[in-house]
Amino acid sequence: MSKRKIIKIDEEKCNGCSLCIPNCPEGALQIIDGKVRLVSDLFCDGLGACIGHCPEGAITTEEREAEEYDEEKVMVNIVKQGKNVIKAHLEHLKGHKQDAYLKQAIGFLKEKNIEMQIEDKHTHGFSGCPSSQVMDFREKDKISSKKITAFGVES
Repeated sequence: MSKRKIIKIDEEKCNGCSLCIPNCPEGALQIIDGKVRLVSDLFCDGLGACIGHCPEGAITTEEREAEEYDEEKVMVNIVKQGKNVIKAHLEHLKGHKQDAYLKQAIGFLKEKNIEMQIEDKHTHGFSGCPSSQVMDFREKDKISSKKITAFGVES
């Protein structure tokens, strides 16, 4: 075990809604006894894809002693979930610049003869989790500065 970033669940805040679970394709979370639980440190990449989906704010990250994350074991779970989950996981790793894990995941897929292409998010002007997306409000400001008349919009 070594010290690394991993999710932490506040059991007092967790209401067991399970909204975080589909956003953890690694399979690290499950509902047990009515609360979300981290079932294995080795499945949690510590990047926190689940955090923004908890309406109670019960999930955070912390630095602590934990089993090493194991991309190969994670890929076994992810492959079972289908191509869309595989693609989302690869894009998640790429967006967080987890090149070593991405290389391991792609190697696993090649070994299993599973072809998968991931989009280069840079071509769309965004890379990473939605909360880190750069927003461009210029067009919105341009529209809001126009005068609106009874016959339409004028500059």
